[in-house]
Amino acid sequence: MMQSKAERFSIFIKRLEAAPVAIGAEEALQLISVTLNGVEDEYSGVPFSPDEYLNDGRMYPPQADAARKVAGRDDVVRYRSRGHNTWVSRTGCIRITTAPANHTIIEKAGSQGLDA
Repeated sequence: MMQSKAERFSIFIKRLEAAPVAIGAEEALQLISVTLNGVEDEYSGVPFSPDEYLNDGRMYPPQADAARKVAGRDDVVRYRSRGHNTWVSRTGCIRITTAPANHTIIEKAGSQGLDA
């Protein structure tokens, strides 16, 4: 059943909240990717085609070319995407905020609690 982007994002957030804690940054990024791609495969009706990310209406997980350093935080990387920032810490903590307003949508603890 196809869902709107807002509905799919809500499903993604709920599934991310329910998922096990990530042990490190790589595992956190994998968790985000697997969870988001699963929701999009199930509810978007749009095939996975990263080359079409600007035009196809599907949401895609953070990509390496969107990584930004965080001033004063060598343990955290910020990934910029349309309308959101995804912050991932070395310990697997995940925080997704709106952009540019920076309102927290989800803050998921990593292996050492909340530190992103």
